[in-house]
Amino acid sequence: MLSDGIITFASSPDVEFAEREIKKATRVSSLISNWKKGIAALIDAPVVDTSVIKKPKVSWQEMDLRETKEKIRHLDDFIRDSLKVEAEIETDIMFMNWSERFGSSEGSRVHQEYPYAILTLTGRVMHNNLQVKYYQSFGGLGGIEALPFDKLEQLSHFIEVINNLPNAQLVKQGKYHSVLSEDMSWTLLHEVLGHSLEADNVLSGRSFSAGMLGLKIAPSMVSVIDDPYIETLGYYEYDSEGTKGRGTLLVDEGILSDFLHSRMTAAAMEGETSANFRAYNFEFLPQVRMSNIFFEPKDYSEEELFETVQNGLYIGEGLGGSSEPQTGEYNLDAQYGRIIKDGELSEYILQFQISGKMTDTLSKVESISDRLVAQPGSCVKNNQRLYVGSVCPKIAVTEMKVS
Repeated sequence: MLSDGIITFASSPDVEFAEREIKKATRVSSLISNWKKGIAALIDAPVVDTSVIKKPKVSWQEMDLRETKEKIRHLDDFIRDSLKVEAEIETDIMFMNWSERFGSSEGSRVHQEYPYAILTLTGRVMHNNLQVKYYQSFGGLGGIEALPFDKLEQLSHFIEVINNLPNAQLVKQGKYHSVLSEDMSWTLLHEVLGHSLEADNVLSGRSFSAGMLGLKIAPSMVSVIDDPYIETLGYYEYDSEGTKGRGTLLVDEGILSDFLHSRMTAAAMEGETSANFRAYNFEFLPQVRMSNIFFEPKDYSEEELFETVQNGLYIGEGLGGSSEPQTGEYNLDAQYGRIIKDGELSEYILQFQISGKMTDTLSKVESISDRLVAQPGSCVKNNQRLYVGSVCPKIAVTEMKVS
């Protein structure tokens, strides 16, 4: 609610409690305005009254439990029959029906429901008497059909990595000509550049991108987009203040062209809302959050990308790490790697860390693959976890610090 320059927000787990919470927010607004003039503003947005309900093609709620268990058993059997090493395999499945109802003092009413399905496979093997693990997630928007039960060939990468980890080498510390996997490209982009482009971080001084709007921050081949309409885990049509989602061109041919906004940050920075004000559920206030952020694919095939590098390091999926949006510095963990020799993938490398500064890393991007890959991902900001899409192409960089 916006009243006398004061914005109040109320949320509840059920519609029946909403009226009580709205009255409470109204009283708070009235009390504050009695002793302090409000200065908050919201940029104009259309008043909408709509409902968006996505249905799964194959609902887990309608499937017999025995049939679901049989699909899981068949998947587990396929993996175990394909393994050439001793390994512990853990299969985790999460089905979620996310729903939100939003209303504002301007008259907007938005009801959204989206089904999500996530399968996470974790394999553990022994390497020199120490246990190492590798995990991979599948799924996204949808139901049973979003999971690889009937597309077991999608598990081949997971199986290959597990089979090769027991004999993997240790990395030699240094700087490598590198290709980053789709997931690591996304992890780097999301954790370091993406958070620095969230306008609330910019306004609070927690972003190295502050003051850089309109400046060239990367080679001309690099464009960065945030788009909630890619049908993966980060899909939505309206954000948590009832604003219609849209794709946002954040970096346009190397030039920083926009930030991610709520209506309030857009008003404060004289910009336009990008519909990125989001909350995971009623327990949290919305924040400016990414949806599906990615490097725009270019015209390099995967083979051409490795040929460009010739001799260097392939950096596999991310395992987390730390980053500092205020400076752009990062330390990210890779689950595994592979040597690139004569333009071909060769020996496997155990878990290692990459580090650097985002502006330096962006300046070293030399080629981007032509294919986006979408996987489930998640993001934590101010202790609020939100599911998003890990969507990116592979990228090649001329130099990456590895330890």
